[in-house]
Amino acid sequence: MIIYYFFSFFTLVFTTFSWSCDIHLPENVLIISEKADLSKMIAASDCQPNILSELNKTLLNSEGKVSYLQLEEIFKSKNMSVQFQPHHIQIQHLKNLIHDQLALPVGVHLRSSEAVNANNFMALNPGDQIEISCVGCLYGSQQPINVIVHGIDGKKTSLLARADFKKMVKALRVTSFQPAFSEIFPTSFREDFIEAIPHTDLFSDVDQLKFYKLNKPLRAGDLVRRSDLNAINLVRAGSKTEVVIENKLIMLKTSGISRSNGGIGEFVEVFHPQKNKKYQGRVIDLNKVLVEL
Repeated sequence: MIIYYFFSFFTLVFTTFSWSCDIHLPENVLIISEKADLSKMIAASDCQPNILSELNKTLLNSEGKVSYLQLEEIFKSKNMSVQFQPHHIQIQHLKNLIHDQLALPVGVHLRSSEAVNANNFMALNPGDQIEISCVGCLYGSQQPINVIVHGIDGKKTSLLARADFKKMVKALRVTSFQPAFSEIFPTSFREDFIEAIPHTDLFSDVDQLKFYKLNKPLRAGDLVRRSDLNAINLVRAGSKTEVVIENKLIMLKTSGISRSNGGIGEFVEVFHPQKNKKYQGRVIDLNKVLVEL
């Protein structure tokens, strides 16, 4: 019985470590989609399906020049014996070329891309240069991306891809539980970037938080919306209020008595008794309003 188990164990070890598959890869590959099935460009012999599946995942997560020694070590660590050719493979991703070559508007990022009526990869020749363009791009969904490969022999190869872009905007995220109607400390919030969604009414200015109080409790991880905040009355009716009057050329300062309460950004009326004059100004700070001419 012991001999049987020993023989079985030896057979398993021998099969795992001595049996090897051979894989030949292109020297230069452009990956167009993160869902690409790269098995169509792989020439393999004596390889199990799990090895090819693992190789597909490894290549999709690789970038730049990868040597065959690196690949063999990766598979060796997974108890898979694989021999690769050539000595190295150059891997490029369309998503990174789009980022590098297109002047993306601020906050715009690529969500996904895919080839149109073609494989989601291109096997290229050494020295081929890739040019990316997006004519009339609106940076929304289903945007046409032109991929032109300039060969060292002067030949051009083109491919059409589709890209979905997303708009990222700044937001504030709560880092610890905040009770309702409590004083707000900016250190309890952190800036974050999230995908823009219409009508979310996000509040993103951490420096302006001091002018508000929460009207509801917020949990750690919650995003702050304007509807979660009540403006503090920085100007109160009957209080002495500084009035800043400015345009592109001049800035004047005076003062008066506020006729109403007002929070940050709200408009209040300030009366100057000596001049018998009224000012309509926007609240910009404690007991201060701005009149823009």
